[in-house]
Amino acid sequence: MKRINEAIAELNGRMTKGQKLLATFLSEHCDRAAFLNSFDLAAVSGVSQSTVVRFATALGYEGYAEFQNALQLELKYRLTALERFELLSELPNDRDMLDNMAAADARNIRKNASLNELDALKNLCARLTLASKVYIWGQGHASAAAIYLASYLRIVIRNVCCLNLIADEPLSAMSDIGSGDLLLTISFPIHSEQTRRLIAYAREREASVVTISEGHESEAAREADVSLICECGDFGVNGSVAPAVSLCGAIVCLLAKDDDRAQKKLRAAGEAIHFTRPEEA
Repeated sequence: MKRINEAIAELNGRMTKGQKLLATFLSEHCDRAAFLNSFDLAAVSGVSQSTVVRFATALGYEGYAEFQNALQLELKYRLTALERFELLSELPNDRDMLDNMAAADARNIRKNASLNELDALKNLCARLTLASKVYIWGQGHASAAAIYLASYLRIVIRNVCCLNLIADEPLSAMSDIGSGDLLLTISFPIHSEQTRRLIAYAREREASVVTISEGHESEAAREADVSLICECGDFGVNGSVAPAVSLCGAIVCLLAKDDDRAQKKLRAAGEAIHFTRPEEA
């Protein structure tokens, strides 16, 4: 779904007086507008209800419902970490907070299963298997998911490099990427300049690019050969990494599902943890 700020930028210069009033109100009061119906939004912004509906259509949305969904998604992008915790702190007690967080994670994990086509996941698994070298990058909090994924992929396939664990600058560590290699990034708004540079460099070097982000139209996904979607939380994108880690776990399971060699490696890795030296027995 197209972001509100992008849609408004495209319409800029062709707006009516009423549409300009609406655009200004949305930029300053997105948190209020996201949960108003068309009648109430018209009232608080000083335009007619028909202007609101026509504005939504002019921005490229099919109707007010899709427009409102885009507003609520935009609000998630704008929430800071502090604001997310403030929302949680408004819950009556600590048990409610824990229950709500667990319920949100469970809901978003299930949602991710429906958002991603099985063919896209299988396409990724095939690319991972065939790649000469796999580079993995997680932006910000998503580094936890990247490290988790890399730790398992190292067991199942060869030549996996987690850029989050490299002391050097990530782009320098990935400088030898080329055709036949693969870069997998996990990032959510706001996508950093570092993430964009890594993707651009991989494309320049003719490597495959796979992204896990908030949608197929995200800044990262637009440059991807394979795009996967991850919903991260009701209290703002990146509110929880649990759904991202779950999606990474699903990738590993699909990769090993029909691969006897991969399953054998995973079993061996699990058994190795319990190894004891003869003198310790």
